[in-house]
Amino acid sequence: MIHIHTDYIEDVPVLNVAVEELTDKPAPTLVFLHGFTSSKEQNLSYAYLLAQKGIRVLLPDFPLHGEREGDFSHEERSWRFWEIVIQGIGELEKVMDHYITKLLVDPERIGVAGTSMGGITMFGALTQYDWIKVCVSMMGTPCYEQFANLMLQSFQKEGVDVPVSMMELEQKIRDLKMFDLSQNPEVLGERPLLIWHGEADSVVPYQLTKSFHDRLLQDGYADYNQVKFITDPAAGHKVTRDACHMAVDWISNNL
Repeated sequence: MIHIHTDYIEDVPVLNVAVEELTDKPAPTLVFLHGFTSSKEQNLSYAYLLAQKGIRVLLPDFPLHGEREGDFSHEERSWRFWEIVIQGIGELEKVMDHYITKLLVDPERIGVAGTSMGGITMFGALTQYDWIKVCVSMMGTPCYEQFANLMLQSFQKEGVDVPVSMMELEQKIRDLKMFDLSQNPEVLGERPLLIWHGEADSVVPYQLTKSFHDRLLQDGYADYNQVKFITDPAAGHKVTRDACHMAVDWISNNL
C-alpha cells in the first residue's frame, strides 16, 4: 500500500509519498517540483510510480501555488516568476533538512526532478547543493539569464506594463547568474542528468536546452553515459506519458 501524507515544514506544504513499509524508515528520496500554475497534487502520477520502486517522493507547493496560491492574478505571478524560482531553491534545502532530521531520507541517495518551472528550479538547485545526486528536467532550462531576457522581450512585445524600472529589471536578471548552470557547467560534476524537452515547445525554448546539452558533451563537462537528452519532435509544452515513464526508470536506475 502507498501512503500519502501532507506535512507542513513551516509554511511549505509537502506531500510525502512512500510505500507502507517505508513510511517511518530512511529511504532513497526524490523531490518533485511542479510547474508554473500547477500544484503538488498534479504530479502524483510520478510519485505513485516511484513509490512502487521503493523511493520516497516529496512534492512541495511553490510560493503562490497550490495551498499557497493566495489572491494573485496570473499576470502578477508571471512577473514574480524568478522570485518564485529562487525562493523555491532556498526552500528545497529547508524541506530536505526536515526529513533528514526525521531520519526518513538516505542522505546519500537524494534526487530532484521537475517539470517546466520545476525543472528550471532543479537546474538552479544544482548550483547550490552538492547533496543532489540525481537530477531530471522535464521542459526546463538551465539558461537563467537568456530565458529571463526572452521573457522580458515577450512581455514588451505584448505591451504588458512593466511594474518596475528597466534598470531594476536588468539588475534582477544579472542577479540570476549565480544560479545559472549554463554559465557554471562544471558544477554538474558527475551527477546523472536526464533532460526531456519537446522540440515544439513554445513556452520554454527547446534550443536553449539543446545548446546547453551539446556544450556539456563537446567541452567535456559530461559524457553520454552521464547525461541523457530525450526529445520529441511533435511535443509542445506538455510531458508525454512515455516521457513520464522514462523519467521514472532513469531515477530508479540511478538513485
